[in-house]
Amino acid sequence: MGERKKPEEPTAALWYVSFSDLVTNMLCFFIMLFAFSTLDSPTKRMSSEIKEQMYSTVFSISSQNAAQTWLNDGGKGMLSSSLVQKKSDIPHVVKTIKNKLSRVSVADRLKVTNTDQMVKIQIPANVMFESGSTEMKAGSEEVLKALVPVIAPLENYIRIDGHTDDTPTKNSIFPTNWELSAGRACRIVRFFIDDCGLDAERFSAQGFADNRPKMADTTPEARETNRRVELIILNEKVKKIKSFSWD
Repeated sequence: MGERKKPEEPTAALWYVSFSDLVTNMLCFFIMLFAFSTLDSPTKRMSSEIKEQMYSTVFSISSQNAAQTWLNDGGKGMLSSSLVQKKSDIPHVVKTIKNKLSRVSVADRLKVTNTDQMVKIQIPANVMFESGSTEMKAGSEEVLKALVPVIAPLENYIRIDGHTDDTPTKNSIFPTNWELSAGRACRIVRFFIDDCGLDAERFSAQGFADNRPKMADTTPEARETNRRVELIILNEKVKKIKSFSWD
């Protein structure tokens, strides 16, 4: 038998192979870091712009076909789309509302306030309703009609809150102040939708009974102050709900 052939010895040290793999991996790693750093700035800038847009836009204007049908005077006195866009324009909205309400017969009994989140119109309950009832008084609609030219072109949610005093109800139709306060809020919502043609998706109604009093006293004056309805224009644009099926 011939002599066994010895295996050839490597011509280079084995650690060279591992070292070259390490260098290649590190190069790939730094290339990825560089790529991420170049994408990071535009992404941050886009995120910042989105946030700024979300928080700066308070009210948006759009044409409302149903409201335009009711407002057949050509939109006289309505807010233009260039006026109500940012938080800084809320004072203009408040001024316009006050101007409209100053022309109604009960102007001195209405109160308009605002924050960055909302504009609130407070109406005493006895201006709108008979005692213990959800039926609107004759002539009480003049207050609501005065607001329509202002709120009709807005796309914001509008919430109606009903409040009572702590006096228990005395009829079977409204067993408690919960039903009475909620019923009054719903009645005003129905007026805006049914009588004025405003978009139903914009409105909601809430009843708080006597749980959120303006005054803690039990005097007749305090109770009269606590009986109220509040129309609140929220700093939130209406989101259209798409229809769907469970099938």
